[in-house]
Amino acid sequence: MNAFSRTTATAVGIAVPGVLIAITAFVAPLPSGSGSRGPEQIRLPATATSALCPGPLDLSAQEQAATDDEFEVGEAPTTVARAVSITSTAPDGSEGAGGITASVVDGDQLFQTEPGDPFVTGADGMGAPVLYEGTPADESPVLLSAVQTASADDGDFAGLAALTCQAPLTHAVFSGASTLTGDDSRLLIGNPTDAPVTVRIALTGEGGPVDVAGQDELTVQPRSMRTVVLGALAPEAAVLGAEVTAEDGRISAVLQRTRRDGLTPLGIEHAVAEAPAEARTVVPVATGGQARLRVTNPSDRAVSAQLGAHSADGPMQLANGSIAVPAHGTADLDLGEISPGDIVLEADGELSASVTVTVDTPEGEDLAQYGGTEAVGAARMLALPTDQHGSPLEGDLVVAAGQGSIEVVPIGGDGQRREPHAYDLAGDRAIVLGLTDFGDARALELRGTDGDAFAAVGVRTEAGASGVSLPAAPEGIGYRDVRLER
Repeated sequence: MNAFSRTTATAVGIAVPGVLIAITAFVAPLPSGSGSRGPEQIRLPATATSALCPGPLDLSAQEQAATDDEFEVGEAPTTVARAVSITSTAPDGSEGAGGITASVVDGDQLFQTEPGDPFVTGADGMGAPVLYEGTPADESPVLLSAVQTASADDGDFAGLAALTCQAPLTHAVFSGASTLTGDDSRLLIGNPTDAPVTVRIALTGEGGPVDVAGQDELTVQPRSMRTVVLGALAPEAAVLGAEVTAEDGRISAVLQRTRRDGLTPLGIEHAVAEAPAEARTVVPVATGGQARLRVTNPSDRAVSAQLGAHSADGPMQLANGSIAVPAHGTADLDLGEISPGDIVLEADGELSASVTVTVDTPEGEDLAQYGGTEAVGAARMLALPTDQHGSPLEGDLVVAAGQGSIEVVPIGGDGQRREPHAYDLAGDRAIVLGLTDFGDARALELRGTDGDAFAAVGVRTEAGASGVSLPAAPEGIGYRDVRLER
């Protein structure tokens, strides 16, 4: 038994005999409480959403046990999760919050709340991957966010690893893997759907594509999680990128990384997929320390990029100012000591990127990884990582240098929004805000009110540090009408 302690609208057409059903974006809201429509107006139901948390670190078949006489596999760090559902507004002006159903990924239900009122869970202990599903309240879109935190102050796997639980996707790129001795990287691929999904994996390295040792295609069964040990596909690769593609469905994908040197822990981290490759890539980094940049090039030609960086005090000097990446390759670059802020790549082609920061801990070292991110847009909600007792961790919210402004809305333990905090962006400096600036917030709602704002959260404890990316922008916020035409 697994432990558990407690958008944008688009236009499409559907053809049926004698009738064309055209789905069009809804522009003006209906009067509050009104359901009156012409016979040709049909309101589509609100869309449910889901977020899959991969659960505790996967420590099975650790390769180090066979190569290091001092190595002993310890227990996985304590892992907890929190989910938050807050109100959203329906097209008719009414408001409601989505209900939450939490299930072990194999289908055993853990708890369920009904749609209607906002809801914030406690720090629920995790013994397995968990799927959170949001049920709409009438026509109100589901605003749901879940986060998980793994933490250990000592032992073989001392460190801190926090991540936003992922909505299903079809494609994911990770640039921050390594399979050298002592460095274990693995993909945690989840299938939250009721049908099997075929997944293809491609690897990239410093010289270009990396040949996969064995099968590059696998099947993930319905409502299951599958682990792919990258060291078995590409042993002793110091720099490794991974591309995961769902051929016939939707999956979640997380990169798990643990580092050891004999009995000395050198970091644990979970990383979500990086933003799609672009000519301009922004990586908000909310942890200071020794940093390395990883860049993946998905194109058929070599691409080079110039680097810029900003802290709260202004432009940052980096150890290196440019990077070149071969076709279908992944490159690594030392950035030196950096402060919380941002790293910006301006390239002559499309690239994806991540930054890994190493911090010292009483037990050794820990990792905090940040991926390139998409702009905040109209609204994104991030549940904040917690300790075992449910208290939010200390840390920072970083907003990259740019133009425009951003609003940050704290969400309290009752699921209600507090007064928003508004900030004007500057082109020559990042914004660094302590999470304690938002009181006892259990989640943050970010709104890019003008221009493009890029943001990430970093958390820290005595155990270490971890980077937390914003979840994907919610889908289904724009509601659609159906017009019947003969």
